[in-house]
Amino acid sequence: MPMTSSDRQRLAASWLTMQKTPALGAAREDLAWVVEKVWDLCDDAPNDAFEFILAVLDRDASHATLAILCAGPLEALLRKHGPRIIGRVERCARRDPNFARLLAHVWQSALPKTIWARVQHVRERHQARDDAGGPYLARPAASY
Repeated sequence: MPMTSSDRQRLAASWLTMQKTPALGAAREDLAWVVEKVWDLCDDAPNDAFEFILAVLDRDASHATLAILCAGPLEALLRKHGPRIIGRVERCARRDPNFARLLAHVWQSALPKTIWARVQHVRERHQARDDAGGPYLARPAASY
């Protein structure tokens, strides 16, 4: 059963709180469920995982958040469900500069070669557009 919008927003807010909470202590332990839930989504519910990533980006597109979000959920999603999700990733990157910036943090590591090539292509397009001062399309809600 897909996540509701309110569940997704709660998860995104909790994930961001967890990232800013010191690694040791009760507050961090109280948020341990967040890690498990995000990994479960990446493994078993790629569309919900993708929507979670977008919800986090909507709340915080700082460099630190992009790096953590990419090194964890996005790379896991691309590694496990790349062929299923890469088209949506490409569409989203065309429309949303924050999402395109997120892809700059993706490492090849264990990504399938075909998925890595498509990520690189999106990154190159984004860089060329930035260099030229090109426009992005406004991101309509839930259009990815």
